[in-house]
Amino acid sequence: MRIRTLCLAGAVAGLVGGLAAAVYGASNDGPAVRQTGIVVTTVEDQQAASAASGGVGFMVIGDQQEAPAADDPAYASAESGPFVEESTAGCGACGVTGSRGGLACRRSHKCGGRCGGCVYCPGEPLPLFYSSTLDAMGIRFGGWVDHGVSVVANMPADRYNGVVTFNDRDAEYQMNQLWTYLEKEIDPNRFFDIGGRVDFVYGTDARFTQAIDGLEANWDQEERFYQVALPQFYLDASLADWTFRIGHFLSPLGYEGVPAVGNFFYSHAYTHQYGEPFTHTGFLLMCDFGRLSFSAGMHRGNDQFDDTDGLNALGYLGTVGWTNAADDISVNFGISATEDGPGVETVIYTLVSIFDLTDRFTWVIQHDYGSTATYGRGRARWYGLNQYLLYEINCCLAMGARIEWFRDEDGTRVRGLGDGNRAVGPFIGDFYEITFGLNWRPHSNIIVRPEIRWDWFDQDGPGEVQPFDAGDSKDQFLFGCDMIVLF
Repeated sequence: MRIRTLCLAGAVAGLVGGLAAAVYGASNDGPAVRQTGIVVTTVEDQQAASAASGGVGFMVIGDQQEAPAADDPAYASAESGPFVEESTAGCGACGVTGSRGGLACRRSHKCGGRCGGCVYCPGEPLPLFYSSTLDAMGIRFGGWVDHGVSVVANMPADRYNGVVTFNDRDAEYQMNQLWTYLEKEIDPNRFFDIGGRVDFVYGTDARFTQAIDGLEANWDQEERFYQVALPQFYLDASLADWTFRIGHFLSPLGYEGVPAVGNFFYSHAYTHQYGEPFTHTGFLLMCDFGRLSFSAGMHRGNDQFDDTDGLNALGYLGTVGWTNAADDISVNFGISATEDGPGVETVIYTLVSIFDLTDRFTWVIQHDYGSTATYGRGRARWYGLNQYLLYEINCCLAMGARIEWFRDEDGTRVRGLGDGNRAVGPFIGDFYEITFGLNWRPHSNIIVRPEIRWDWFDQDGPGEVQPFDAGDSKDQFLFGCDMIVLF
């Protein structure tokens, strides 16, 4: 009990320290820094931006970037340097491209002047494996290891963090993701090109990423927590501004994603955990018109790989994205309308808006709605609203908050997942959560994400089983911290 209390007290102290650092960082002069999560900047992008600014930029020293001194002539023009231009380089690492990729991996890197008080500007992560032959072919191998620990104040008897998934075990080390990928990205400078990607993940997160019908569901995986999944394997073909994708791929719906590198927080929102699909099997036609982008296609069903009823039913999947001329407002709408089993018609849509209120402060607001109509049994609905407030202290440190409301109107979505989880539901009512966290990047290959989170449940009427503390509590206080190591 004393160790648990110290952990929770340390979490609060650490986040208070982060707030103090934010005040200190904001008082430093110099251009703003944008890092709402992991940023991967390639040497090629640095060189291109440096050339565009007359050769003024940062000196590349190993995997760190040294900012020019205040009396250096480069300091005055550093805002034109390679770390000022918005860069989406490396966003492909999280495996989501197209309309949603521009949201989930929307990362800028503006390390002008003294990096906003940071000791150094993180540069390109050091690769574990590099081949000049593969590089010449545009093929990249990479990945990351995400591991961490979560502790809840309730000390649940079943050792589960209630209905919180992914980091779902109490006071237990979890290697959430050993994620590797092999990718050939489409070259935007070529009129016609072929690409593709394969992703493999091992760890405790794989249980939540598997297809519910077919693929991993047919594998004999007897391990209780550590399993494997193939969240993506697809082919891309591009012609001018059009790209055609076919295969098994991550969902373009919503703001958060399964890959750890695409998210600010260690834990996940209810909208992502229970309101949205993770993967699709089918095809997408994507096009980018500059300020406007869209995708449209067909798929087997949400988180499904095989045909569920022998009818080969296909559903619709599509997104529409828009960014204003100032590049400080973006809106993305996504929808999936499909059959999730015999006689089960499901419609899910997500609406995500991102506002850059200042050079350092970003506001994200998301709305989800879903409904399932089962033949002869009526319709079930779920919907929610969550917001993210992200403040970028410097290129090594950022802080954020997530505030969410999610309603499971008929008790069909939220439930305790995992063997032995006593929070079995159903839970008809409103779920709320508030999360505060930091992103600290002490090295180009490392991201540390401590957070504190409070969940509570407002139930419609009486209920025997509650969503937290092995089914005995309506609320939960959680401290979690993970570390992502890129390779």
